[in-house]
Amino acid sequence: MLACQPSLFSDFPIRPAPQLNRRQTFSLLDELRQGFPRSVRARVRTSNSIVYVPVPKAVDRWVGSKSNFGVTDLHYIGTRFDASIDTSGLNDFNLLQRGTDGYQSQDSLVISSQGGFTDSHSDDHSGSNHSFTGVKLWLLWDTVEGLALGLEDVERCTVFDRAAFDLPTFLSMKTSAWILIGAGQTMFIPAHLTHKVITLERYLGLGSFHAGFPGFIDLLKRWTSLPPTWASNSTARDNRCTVEFVTRRAIQKLYALRTADSSDRRRWGLSYLRERLQQPDMTEQAVDRYSANGDTSHLRAFIQAAKRQ
Repeated sequence: MLACQPSLFSDFPIRPAPQLNRRQTFSLLDELRQGFPRSVRARVRTSNSIVYVPVPKAVDRWVGSKSNFGVTDLHYIGTRFDASIDTSGLNDFNLLQRGTDGYQSQDSLVISSQGGFTDSHSDDHSGSNHSFTGVKLWLLWDTVEGLALGLEDVERCTVFDRAAFDLPTFLSMKTSAWILIGAGQTMFIPAHLTHKVITLERYLGLGSFHAGFPGFIDLLKRWTSLPPTWASNSTARDNRCTVEFVTRRAIQKLYALRTADSSDRRRWGLSYLRERLQQPDMTEQAVDRYSANGDTSHLRAFIQAAKRQ
């Protein structure tokens, strides 16, 4: 995260919630079928359409594997399913609040059949993804470099069919990378990477947005040049859907950690944040140059607070 690179782990503790350990057996599929209110609909995308179906029906369709489809953005916070799975590991050092709004973590289920793939897209936040079962191949590249070479991003380009993508151009880029994620593994990707995701084996997992101290400076740098699409234009003081609110929350956490013990400070990555502040692009002159790309007030405020740690 300090290097602003994608990361893959095999030891994040995502498992049944402690209160469920008394059960003789635990069925993830049963928890999915029963863990959502009947009124909740899963957004199912196929190659030709988007339909909304009850969650149990989407699960049965996934089990049957009769067609290529994908489900994303099925938010589970506050449901029975949320209580049945201990996902605290995904948010253990997350500066974003849990929730479903644009400035929050937006914890959600990811369900896809073998052979499914997403269009090339990027997220305004850095992200995490955990696989319960299945395998996905993630192709990743820097959004700005890709746009300069003709690789489109559906979040940044007007696309009428599929975003323009070709493998030779992808392989020629300095920032191109790939990650193969399988059952039990967890990955984190920084916000500046556009990605195209291919399901190699039918996949069931969790995704969420994430902001950690080691990469928060780079996140603010990205938002200076590419403002997040969720950020509101309103200047109301109580409007939390702004970069200002997310930055202020991070600064408040910095202040709270001043009196924390060493293990807590280490868990939140403060030593890596200090290392990030020593890099050449953190001089006053370097930060001044970012002003040509947009408003640097939030970046400056966070850097100033971080230097006081």
